[in-house]
Amino acid sequence: MRNDYAFRILGPLVVMNGDERIEISGIRRQKLLATLLLQVQQVVSLDRLVDAIWDDEPPASAHGQVRICVSGLRRLLRTHERESVIETRPSGYRIRVLDDDALDLFKFEKLVARARAMLRDDHLEAAEVLFKEALELWRGPVAAGLDSRALASLAVKHNEDRLTVSEEYFEVALKLGRHRQIIGDLTGFVAENPFRERACAQLMLALCHSGRQADALETFRHLRRRFSEDLGIEPAQDLHALHQSILVGELTSLTPVPRDIPAPRPARRPSGLRGRTARLALVEPARPAAVRADSVEQLRLENDLLRIERDTLRQVMLLWLNSEEESPGA
Repeated sequence: MRNDYAFRILGPLVVMNGDERIEISGIRRQKLLATLLLQVQQVVSLDRLVDAIWDDEPPASAHGQVRICVSGLRRLLRTHERESVIETRPSGYRIRVLDDDALDLFKFEKLVARARAMLRDDHLEAAEVLFKEALELWRGPVAAGLDSRALASLAVKHNEDRLTVSEEYFEVALKLGRHRQIIGDLTGFVAENPFRERACAQLMLALCHSGRQADALETFRHLRRRFSEDLGIEPAQDLHALHQSILVGELTSLTPVPRDIPAPRPARRPSGLRGRTARLALVEPARPAAVRADSVEQLRLENDLLRIERDTLRQVMLLWLNSEEESPGA
């Protein structure tokens, strides 16, 4: 038999040996193995294992029962050399996982690190693929189905990482203009995590950029009601600003959202203004350099540019009218 063990902890606990699934019988064994995997390569004390299995109500024989569980797991999980992947140390036990791909948690962290590196280098398509591959490793909450306060405390960080990476993936998809494609996933994500304000903003942007302004406004109204009823507070100011921009029509359908916001082109002068370069220079706005920003920051800059263009056009038209009045025969 091959001994290529693979452990899956991002969801219900699963152990594979090659293509064969290894059944870990007994809830105590499962809790013990999950605790070792969530502290992989570290020595876990006997007392911590007792807490993971029984919480605050261990029996008098708890230490002995843990040793029996470990002995059974060691026999089940042996390597080619007939050594177990679970090692006994003076202060406790440790599980050895030498290959990153042998533990889905390791693989997730490696893919996320690569995705963020691609993002820093502005390789958005590659980052999107890597983020998606990392998220597809998840089959549910960490160690799902194992009821233990000690396990839950170990899982908090990893479950939070999953939510953060999901938002990073949505942000990249928005920058790539995939508004319609991610609405379904974003809607489900926000329904499960209604107080993740970044994701709520992303859903509003995706809906608005897909021509669904009414749905984007309804999303904000629902969010605000949840915040008020459940938390007694208002959503963040950025969400209010986004809602107002959609409401007054400053943010409309975009396909796609540009990654860089270019400087505005100089306004064209009406023919009657020839020779008035100096006067035009007085009203031409300063042009911001191209800015790389996330979707909410991009919205702010878009609104600033719209106001600049509107004010510039008004002043140019006034100059044109004045020039017409000054022309002979006017």
